[in-house]
Amino acid sequence: MSAELLRALPLLALFACKDSSEPVSTDICLSGRRWVGGATRDVEMSPGSDCIGCHFETDGPPLVAAGTVYATADNASQIENDCFGLEGVEVELEAGDGRIWTTTTNRAGNFFFDGEPSWLVKPYVATLRYTTPEGRLIEPRMVMTLATYGGCARCHDPRATATTDVPSSYPEFVLPVSGLFVE
Repeated sequence: MSAELLRALPLLALFACKDSSEPVSTDICLSGRRWVGGATRDVEMSPGSDCIGCHFETDGPPLVAAGTVYATADNASQIENDCFGLEGVEVELEAGDGRIWTTTTNRAGNFFFDGEPSWLVKPYVATLRYTTPEGRLIEPRMVMTLATYGGCARCHDPRATATTDVPSSYPEFVLPVSGLFVE
């Protein structure tokens, strides 16, 4: 190994191991962690944002459906502070054609299904399954009768604004929903 490469190894290790999140007080983020990686492409990036819309705008890989699961119905401060959500929540989508899509949220609480948005036949049913620290199984379910879009943050953000001038069959349609699947 050359002397130059040996001198560069510590710098390479530093950049390779950089975490794009940081610990914070649970007064700021219920999870105790938030995203600080900016536009760095990572599966933990930008929790609480409109994943599908961002991927479309930035020419990212297409997503069938995507979002972040939080442990609170009042998620505005969690989204504004780029807080991580709940890890380990099973997310199941049952498409209008009967196809079942299942995945588990990552450390950031993010979930996504790779593929073209048109692959998720609407309307669909979304079910989350997780166990509380007390051992209780929670399985909230939501039927998306007007769903034209698989990006959760578009409607499940307290800052969302209804698009009363857009027909519900259009992908731009927004009908704000309170909370994100919590009791």
